[in-house]
Amino acid sequence: MISLGACGDSEKKEGNAAGPMATGQEAAISGTITLDPSLKERVAKEPLLMVLASKSPDPNQPAIIVKRVPGVIFPYRYRLAAEDITLVGSTFEGKVYVTVRIDPAGMVGAARPGTLEGTYSHNPVVVGSTNVDIVISSTVAEAVSPRAVSPGSKVPRIGLLWSGQTPFDTWSVPDALRHGFRELGYVEGQIVFEPRYAEARHERLPDLAAELVRLRVDIILAAGDSAAVQAAQSATKTIPIVMMAFADTAQLGFVASLARPGGNVTGLSFPFAELVGKQLEMLNASVPGISRVAVLWNPENPGHTTALKAIHVTARALEIQLQLLEVRRPGDFETAFSAMKRERASAVLVFWDPMLYAHSGRLMRLALSSRLPAISTFREFAGAGGLMAYGPNLPDMFRGAASYVDKILKGARPADLPVEQPTKFELVINLATARALGLTIPQSVLIRADQVIGQGVR
Repeated sequence: MISLGACGDSEKKEGNAAGPMATGQEAAISGTITLDPSLKERVAKEPLLMVLASKSPDPNQPAIIVKRVPGVIFPYRYRLAAEDITLVGSTFEGKVYVTVRIDPAGMVGAARPGTLEGTYSHNPVVVGSTNVDIVISSTVAEAVSPRAVSPGSKVPRIGLLWSGQTPFDTWSVPDALRHGFRELGYVEGQIVFEPRYAEARHERLPDLAAELVRLRVDIILAAGDSAAVQAAQSATKTIPIVMMAFADTAQLGFVASLARPGGNVTGLSFPFAELVGKQLEMLNASVPGISRVAVLWNPENPGHTTALKAIHVTARALEIQLQLLEVRRPGDFETAFSAMKRERASAVLVFWDPMLYAHSGRLMRLALSSRLPAISTFREFAGAGGLMAYGPNLPDMFRGAASYVDKILKGARPADLPVEQPTKFELVINLATARALGLTIPQSVLIRADQVIGQGVR
């Protein structure tokens, strides 16, 4: 629960891990993680290990890497490198603080009491070091689940069911969402979150939703994609559900209609099928002579099926061939880009998906190395090296979700609150990427951009 605000061989290993990176040494950190034998009985049958690398020792600062290892077996040999970065825009260089964490219940929710931790004894460590060995030897105390309220008072609890990965610690709540509640007048202790992240593993969502129902949260905020809404709706017909899912939720049957949703579900819907067609049009207008566009999509995302039908219609009108490439896990990325090369794709369109978003930096690096202009939905893709992004403003979506929660807490019924869609879409163009690809973005496209980045980069 989180409130609104909120060993052996040490001398030899210390020398290797703390010293400067040797010439030609790989830009990675590696070592072995072991479990204190006294904690063995505290670990679930298939625990989830999280390996974190941060630029700051402050636990409230976001980690640049949160690497998940489901079903870990100890001792575990780990490796962190640039491709593991989860905080978009970060670099893996210099010194970082390495910590590990495991929830004995095997869940990815708030840092509840009983969570096991370990920290490298000689933090910070230089990127390029080996033998960065960590022992999980301590247990998170009750204090990590603060509830800044007076005893006996009733404080609303908001279950945050997120289908994707958080680029921060797994008990965190996105800053834009917190800010949305602050704008509505909520202060520390007036609202409490119960975050649950599925780590882009859709099969986890039903269990996470059921856990929130057992906790008797007052509202479930289902975010990320339609799979989160689907899981929440299956878990409860009485607890209000606020959607912040980037999918055509009305078409998928989650509400009776946008104007009169009915039932216990309302919130924000996302015209995803329409949007991907617009993205293809943007590519066509920006890149002369494209004839074949690769589309990265996740078959585990329920919203992608309707989007595929829509993009085929647009492609036929533009006389563009599509190369549809399924990507279920980050391990599929290289195979997908190899297929693009074989089939001579001239650009790539990345469907919005929580898993793909979490690895946007890695995807855009692959696109650049393949000399493929890329477009996706949120500005982070352009910031990570994609050619352009076109979609809604994410902070605006968070503010909208907070507004729905506020109305329900004040007595409104979900059935009476019309579902809203974004009214503004932003176009972000990365001119540095355009130059790297040898492209000149037409002026007719540039004047439509809400933000142009990389103008001064040469």
